[in-house]
Amino acid sequence: MRLSAETLKAGIDPEKYYSAMGIAFKGKPNGAGWIMALCPLHGDKDPSLSINLKHGGFACFGCGEKGDLIKFHSLLNHMQFADAFNDLARRFL
Repeated sequence: MRLSAETLKAGIDPEKYYSAMGIAFKGKPNGAGWIMALCPLHGDKDPSLSINLKHGGFACFGCGEKGDLIKFHSLLNHMQFADAFNDLARRFL
């Protein structure tokens, strides 16, 4: 059976993933699960990265990048989607 992107994302706890990637959350999440952090994708000095701790999505108001946990892993580690997908599955499932 092949692992789907939805199954992979459902099997990874977003808070544990982002913490393992060195993301330090600022403040507390709002009611929808969004929390701010410094963005490692650009030279962030003020928190501009918004991360959803419920589903793992992200949006940066500084560099404009947004997407799901797999895309974040791909951008952070300079990987193609398939490599990021396989790396996440190996490391977090």
